[in-house]
Amino acid sequence: MKPVYISDKEKLESIIKHAKISRSELARLIEVSYKTVYRWLDKSVIPHSIESHKIDELFKEFVDLKELVNKLKVNLGDPIKILKSSKEIRAKFILEMTYNSNAIEGSRMTLKETAAAFKGEKIKGKEIFEVFEAVNHKNALEFLLDEVKHGFKINENYILKLHSIIMYNFNDKLPGKYRTGYVNLTNAEKKLPSAQAVPLEMRKLIAKINNYGKDAIGKVASDHYAFEAIHPFFDGNGRVGRLILITQLLSKGYPPAIIQLEDRYKYYMALGKGDIGDFKNMAQMICDSVIKGYNLLKSRSVP
Repeated sequence: MKPVYISDKEKLESIIKHAKISRSELARLIEVSYKTVYRWLDKSVIPHSIESHKIDELFKEFVDLKELVNKLKVNLGDPIKILKSSKEIRAKFILEMTYNSNAIEGSRMTLKETAAAFKGEKIKGKEIFEVFEAVNHKNALEFLLDEVKHGFKINENYILKLHSIIMYNFNDKLPGKYRTGYVNLTNAEKKLPSAQAVPLEMRKLIAKINNYGKDAIGKVASDHYAFEAIHPFFDGNGRVGRLILITQLLSKGYPPAIIQLEDRYKYYMALGKGDIGDFKNMAQMICDSVIKGYNLLKSRSVP
């Protein structure tokens, strides 16, 4: 199965259709001439990489990716079955997810070193805690994949269990327990709730976390922001939050979202938008990451 690929021409056509803008306006936004846009659309000329990047940014800004993702969901089949029946795809997913999620949080481990850590090999030039982080994340994903099923209901015990696995061997981080003090976030404008308020805020979130309504992706996006805004643990909030996000997607039949290291800046920007109640960027990022998850699950035929 070929991966999902949307050409620059298709993106340009979608932008014009959904944003209802002219070719002249499109040229202005991309900072090229009208003739250049004409050649892209009518003469099949391929944009340069910088221009292609601008086209992709505009595509994600103006075109709602939920429609595409919902079509992929229908075409995929059962993502949980794929991850449980194919050892190759399961292992690839766990490696990709572990490397990227830890790297977003600042891990120096490479993809190759992460794979070596899974095998119990000694990693030259890396601290033991970095190896623990990789192995712990792998174990948390294994637990997630063993537990999740269609209609799976997330509860407090499940979230605390994920954290206890992520923070195994990091006793000063209180594995499986909410933070008991304040944590300072760099570049965060919104004040975090006090440690005393965390259990109540988490109960409020969990009470509605399994109710998705008609817009499941939008709900997952707002839930992810809400969890990170509570920041219930001393450490591991980002990793646990992304595991919860994957649990929600799989339970609703969607491919898992693989948020990559290269998207870290966009990811934090999307979380920042949540401070003013705007979850569009987060929903678009989740959709983009779900497409990557779809391509991984379709990377080989599954019996």
